[in-house]
Amino acid sequence: MTLLERLYEAAAPRIAGKRVQEVRIGHYLVGVLLDSGELGVAYALPGERRAPEPVFPDPAQFAGMDAVEMLAGLTQEDLVARSLGMAVCNAVAQPDPAHSLEDPDALTTVQVRPTDTVGLIGFIRSIHRRIVDRVERIIIFDRSLDGEPGISPEEQQPELLPLCDVVFVTGSAVTNGTLDTLLSWCTKARDIVIIGPSTPLYPEAFAGTGVTVLAGATWPPEHHQEALAGIGEGKRFHELNELTHQWALRVG
Repeated sequence: MTLLERLYEAAAPRIAGKRVQEVRIGHYLVGVLLDSGELGVAYALPGERRAPEPVFPDPAQFAGMDAVEMLAGLTQEDLVARSLGMAVCNAVAQPDPAHSLEDPDALTTVQVRPTDTVGLIGFIRSIHRRIVDRVERIIIFDRSLDGEPGISPEEQQPELLPLCDVVFVTGSAVTNGTLDTLLSWCTKARDIVIIGPSTPLYPEAFAGTGVTVLAGATWPPEHHQEALAGIGEGKRFHELNELTHQWALRVG
């Protein structure tokens, strides 16, 4: 069973009987508000898009839709459907404080050492900035920056990921369906952290995968409308993170 299938099975019982109230689709993020008052956000996968750009549907068409139907987008190939499915999945995540680490900062949840080789799947600039002078080597993969200086070609992942002691992966790798394969190459990593707005906070779905920490966010009700407005305006996650509650959950 793939991770996306595991997530569907974990989220479906929590979604039963709920409907979509409002959807916003921005350049970087999508947001789904359910009639139960829960908001979920996911990355809109702009780095996955190829010319011609996909035609985004009118968000208004989703109002009243059965939320389980939208969740089923997790198993579809369409990028927009996949992103909306992940947003619905994230809307009903119920992080268990018993799994929560005291400090939600993803970088303080794991130890990086001076002799480490660290992998970044997705150029996570906030992590890179803080560890670049603390480790021996950083290997970066980011298909949206392919060909730029310092970015390793994606085809070298089977060769380079087994060298990494710690790996940070953007949650978009879950959404785009590549994480299962990526994890199979992280054979040496003592810690694998999934990070970002698309990170599904379901530790049970990641049991046995090698992932050790899920670093994501939930969206308190008092900030829902401001968050949806920002998503629709095309804001990035770092411009909205003050509207979130940050989590770092230990897997296993």
